[in-house]
Amino acid sequence: MKNAKHDWPFQLGLVFFGILTFYPLILVVITSFKNNTQFYQQFWLPTLPLHFTNYLTAFERVYRFILNSMLYSGSVIVGVAVLSSICGFVFARYKFPGKSFLFILFISLIMVPGVLTLAPKFVLVRDLKLLNQPLGLILPWLSAGLVISTWLMRSHFESMSQDLFDAAYIDGAADHQVFLWLAVPLARPMLATVAITSLIATWNDLIWPLVTISDRQWMPLAQGLVQFSSSFETDWGPLFAGYVIASLPLLFVFIVAMKQFISGLTSGAIKA
Repeated sequence: MKNAKHDWPFQLGLVFFGILTFYPLILVVITSFKNNTQFYQQFWLPTLPLHFTNYLTAFERVYRFILNSMLYSGSVIVGVAVLSSICGFVFARYKFPGKSFLFILFISLIMVPGVLTLAPKFVLVRDLKLLNQPLGLILPWLSAGLVISTWLMRSHFESMSQDLFDAAYIDGAADHQVFLWLAVPLARPMLATVAITSLIATWNDLIWPLVTISDRQWMPLAQGLVQFSSSFETDWGPLFAGYVIASLPLLFVFIVAMKQFISGLTSGAIKA
């Protein structure tokens, strides 16, 4: 009881910072149901009546951008998951000359700020004639996400017991069978982590699409919302409804994969 009495300032502080964290998100939802008059007269609190038509207006404007982002993010997720799992498995389970040096060289790319590679990437994409093309977004996002994902997959594969792999080889399994039917199924939590981090990075990226995409039909959602804002800069309800719609796919994916995602984050934290 004594400890509980002394904990109340800490708990009160957590409640305060929790409100600071979540209220901006709640405010976005509240504003998405307002018209301009309600927005200017009462910014911080809900007002009646609720304007559900804001969501219909927003969806009509952004559905094309949502489909584009689903194409881009889905392609990047699949590509990163496949390539990082293969690279991580090779680095974790195979021995070859210069492996450690090559891996350190590869991982050192994490320390390079993305803004420093913006101009070289643009020149490369321009020379490959991929401006205003889906591949102009997908390939750079894929290469950027591959570094950290390979490191995560390598760490996960290294944490697996060697006895499992020895037993599979004794049973006559080939290398590709060990990878497909043993390593990958056991790595599902880490693959979920890689997928969610790749989704967030691509879904929310604005800088790279602004550099490479000017054709409206190929714009991803984040860039499309900027265009939406410029077209309806004083129509705040539909604009905030667009923000809510943009966040729903991320929320849905996280809810579905939350268990695997948390398991992947804590993988290797407790060793037997």
